[in-house]
Amino acid sequence: MPWAWPWGLFGGGLLPDLLGSVTERVGFSVYDVSYAASLAVMLGVFIYTLFVIAEKPRPLNPQALKQGFTTVPLVIRDASLIALRNPALSMLLAALVFFLMATNPVEVIWPTHAKPMLEQGYANTVIGILTAAYFFSIAFGASLSPRISRIFRRRHTMTLAAAFACLAGFQIALALQGSIVGFVTVFILYSVFLGVSETPASSILHRCVEDRQRSTMLSLRSLVQQLGAALGLILAGFIAEVYSTPTAWVIGSVFLVLAVLLISILAKRLTSEND
Repeated sequence: MPWAWPWGLFGGGLLPDLLGSVTERVGFSVYDVSYAASLAVMLGVFIYTLFVIAEKPRPLNPQALKQGFTTVPLVIRDASLIALRNPALSMLLAALVFFLMATNPVEVIWPTHAKPMLEQGYANTVIGILTAAYFFSIAFGASLSPRISRIFRRRHTMTLAAAFACLAGFQIALALQGSIVGFVTVFILYSVFLGVSETPASSILHRCVEDRQRSTMLSLRSLVQQLGAALGLILAGFIAEVYSTPTAWVIGSVFLVLAVLLISILAKRLTSEND
């Protein structure tokens, strides 16, 4: 269940500080206690699913399974053609690629950047708490998104552009933090606006496609966003190695500025189409 993720992350951070010395005495790493707990939980879920959840067996159709795999390239091709023929949709997807190129490196790298700011005795616990707070903050931001959209008179493009602009500012501010208090404060605000950006982005996507195309376009959106995230991580990793993590985040914020520009152009285009 989605609500269980933050609590699991909190526990995963707490256990190494709480029981890490025990695992080190028997020849394991302090982090192995989290892996062992994760394995125990997964085994528990497996046993519960196996014996408690009843499901009627379904007929196995190898031909249908094969056909499902062979149609994947065709689905990607058709979805890409739909996006290329729709300039508004193309701009939205490009903006979301830039968005992930900027923000995904922050999501992945921040624990290694924040941990040296903490005392070793409780660093893992704080990282676990902050990771849980990250997910809670995204959920809180998503709940605020409709209210923020009303401020912009339900113009989703303007809401998304404002969210991206705030994220660019917070990402630069995050890179400049040298204390854990300042880092946590900015990181929570950053996470809230990550949540704010999700609803308007989805609303614009649904507006740009027909009902029969939505599932296909959602798959294409996920694909291009993951490609953007991977590219951003490669670029940020290289910059962080050569210079520093804050430098990588500041440079990454440029992609958010590009996303703001694209969404602003998209807003003008959608407005002119309605006139």
